[in-house]
Amino acid sequence: MALSKPITVVGPKENIDFPDLGVFEVPAKVDTGADSSAVWASDIREDDGVLSFVLFDKVSPYYTGKVLQTKKFGVTSIKNSFGAAEFRYKITLKVRLAGRTIRVRFTLANRENNSQPILIGRRTLHGKFLVDVAAKSQDTSARLLLMSTFISPNVSKFVKGVEKAAEDLSITHATYDDVQFCFGPQGTRVTLISTGDDIASFDIVHFKTSGERDVTAAMGRYLKKRGVKVIDESTLHFAPSSKLYQYVILADSDVAIPASLYVAPSQLRTSYERFVAHLGLPFVLKGIHASRGAHNYLIRTREDYDTACDAVSNEGTFMIGQKFVPNDGDYRILILGRRIALVIYRSRNGTSTHLNNTSQGGTARLVDLSELPGSVQVQSITAAKVMEHGVAGVDMVQDKQTGEWYCFEVNSGPQLATGAFTAEKQVAFAKFIETELSK
Repeated sequence: MALSKPITVVGPKENIDFPDLGVFEVPAKVDTGADSSAVWASDIREDDGVLSFVLFDKVSPYYTGKVLQTKKFGVTSIKNSFGAAEFRYKITLKVRLAGRTIRVRFTLANRENNSQPILIGRRTLHGKFLVDVAAKSQDTSARLLLMSTFISPNVSKFVKGVEKAAEDLSITHATYDDVQFCFGPQGTRVTLISTGDDIASFDIVHFKTSGERDVTAAMGRYLKKRGVKVIDESTLHFAPSSKLYQYVILADSDVAIPASLYVAPSQLRTSYERFVAHLGLPFVLKGIHASRGAHNYLIRTREDYDTACDAVSNEGTFMIGQKFVPNDGDYRILILGRRIALVIYRSRNGTSTHLNNTSQGGTARLVDLSELPGSVQVQSITAAKVMEHGVAGVDMVQDKQTGEWYCFEVNSGPQLATGAFTAEKQVAFAKFIETELSK
């Protein structure tokens, strides 16, 4: 019996495109043991007969944040990995697989802990594809990202030798100067400036030299959260005093931070347009290791930016740009254990500075906990928890134009013995210690 359409051979791993959505080369597992196909989705909601969802999740390098809606959907019962039945929505999407454009019926699932964000089952394969388990599918060789401080002839020779000796391995060798961290409403992205590749799109990463320890640790935490194997996990462990490292952890824990952008010190001088494109004007440029308002500049113009670059160029200070949040003051929330002990409202004096720190001349007053919305209280406690701080000062601010709340920083040394209201801090800390000893 003649086949009406040719059969396409695919391997156990293929890349899939969603041409209508502008999403390309998403890795998929081809599994003849699975009945149906599944795609990673988040923010799944049904309202008045309309299903809305977002493909992938904020921790996925393929996440765009675009909300999709459809009235054409179904519900099916699927057995999960524990053998329990769960209900999932089913939708149809147009995809391109192995050069063929087809419509695939997907179930929407949380695949954060799966090796691939997409599963292609036998219903999709039937009559269209033949699976060759030994096939080496196009562009599906393993990808290694090798990070080092600089590229030397010896390392370049080493990389070529490894690629020659390994079967199906592609190596990208990059330096820390090529790394950009981007934080925003669409999630966190850590990319290579030279290629645009999200570092989470690699299969495995090796930090040949660790460069700045907090930058390495921030990259490592970002990768691990997204299921990418990191060789030498000791690189992930770092005291989270660096704002860059903090922001990776906070953003991945759904603690809101202002839109931010980090580039290496060697890229700072030439990155003004990049900062403006991502953050707008004005924005704040501040040191990732600085405290008490040091190395913190409000950038309104290119001249402001150049002045800030001049001020830090001789010190090799690592800087991060952050969207300016208009405010009249901010809140220092003292967390002891997993409870809020004190709340201090800080406001600046006059218009000569954008900083509210008391160390920069700001004023402070104690406020009742009820002044903070419940969601902000939860966010501050969560921020201290994910930083693994038993004692923390969480800085929260509200945008007076939009009403949105953001976390600026989590301090592990929140001026208990100095600053404002030291007597109240002493009492709160004494009660905390008594509680801890009684457990």
